[in-house]
Amino acid sequence: MIDNNMVRHRIPADGAVLNVFELPAPPNSPVMLFVHGYRANAHWWDEVVTAFAGDYRIIVPEFSGMGQSSWRDSYDQCQGARDLIAVIKALDLMIDVAVAHSWGGHQTAVLCRDYPERIRQLILLDSFFMVGPDQDIPAGAAIGNTRVYVNKDEAILRFRTSPRQPIPERRRAALAAASLCEVEGGWSWAYDPNLPLLDPSDDDEALLKALYMPCDFILAGQGGVVSHERAQATAELSRCRSLIVFDDAHHHLMLECPERLADCVRDLILD
Repeated sequence: MIDNNMVRHRIPADGAVLNVFELPAPPNSPVMLFVHGYRANAHWWDEVVTAFAGDYRIIVPEFSGMGQSSWRDSYDQCQGARDLIAVIKALDLMIDVAVAHSWGGHQTAVLCRDYPERIRQLILLDSFFMVGPDQDIPAGAAIGNTRVYVNKDEAILRFRTSPRQPIPERRRAALAAASLCEVEGGWSWAYDPNLPLLDPSDDDEALLKALYMPCDFILAGQGGVVSHERAQATAELSRCRSLIVFDDAHHHLMLECPERLADCVRDLILD
């Protein structure tokens, strides 16, 4: 994933097996957890974690049904949180800072509510919660893409994020190659096409109020997923220390401006 020091864990979780990448660090180093979004995978973080490698023990899990984790017969809206709990218990982790993107932020918030003693700090990246004065829900990704590409190069050329946004071509192509899996007849994207459509929860206000660790929210100003009003409501309910807006950035900030994002995260980490 990043370099030859990477360790790969395979962790059982309620009948599935989760793929988890770890970049080790010297003993007693602080622990960082990076959590990807829906239908994404650990490689979304490739160019961010390099900024922290060596100084932090870095854990990057992949949710069931995504990346190299196994698929399930069915999923519910909090399956991701239970996956994260399985990872933390299996590796006996005390997380100094969790950085979580989009839907992954919602799942990490559930983890933080249920296991607050395991998480010291939470940084949310453009994560949608059903709160605030504007109740418009952004259009989610369509039902999973089941297309099989005979040619891997063609599949790489076709790769786009959801929602679509500008990404440097080198980074887009590398992520596309890392997001494919070989299937019967060719290549397809590494997520379960039967993953359900997202169903925003009416209990999100209570969820955010139940968070008591230090939180921060980073908003993608051009993301189109989280409005400024919703981000502000999220930050207020979770008592965020800060709401930081990347005015010119789109939803997948780690792909568009990884160095800037890493610098921002570093500035937010508690001493």
